[in-house]
Amino acid sequence: MKTKDSFSVFLVDDDKMFLSSLKNTLNSEFKSGLEISTFSNGEECLQHINGKPDIIVLDYLLNDDKHPQAMDGMKVLKEIKKVDYRDILVIMLSGQDKLQVAIDSIKNGAYEYVAKSESSFVRIRNIIKNALEGIKSERDNRTYLKWNVALGITIVAILLIDVIYYYLGHF
Repeated sequence: MKTKDSFSVFLVDDDKMFLSSLKNTLNSEFKSGLEISTFSNGEECLQHINGKPDIIVLDYLLNDDKHPQAMDGMKVLKEIKKVDYRDILVIMLSGQDKLQVAIDSIKNGAYEYVAKSESSFVRIRNIIKNALEGIKSERDNRTYLKWNVALGITIVAILLIDVIYYYLGHF
């Protein structure tokens, strides 16, 4: 089970060199508390999605001449955003710097869009850093809510016991 300070990130890209470099960059930046899994295609990512990662960095172009039958990133994004996984943050990544790809990604539920460039590792790192702060805050809020509910139930139970005791003592 995830604690409020542990996070899971999936990296999905068919470029093994890029994937390895991104993983190393994130590991050196976040040192601990970040479990990173890498996948070279969308199908493999979807097979492991029951682990409910907090964030997925997903390449847009996963089907090329070598893998024409592979799902493209947009199809994978749509699968991720189905009901059971809609709260997973997806950062869409693409070598294409086309506005329409960015718009389609965001329309289909991507948290952010990053074009591959010299600064993409820095951008991804910053986006993940900000996203993790939001996720941690949300976890804290859920914990706070659970404790408030537990406290409320305890108070009601004490009041009920007090009322029952009062009426049983007056019969």
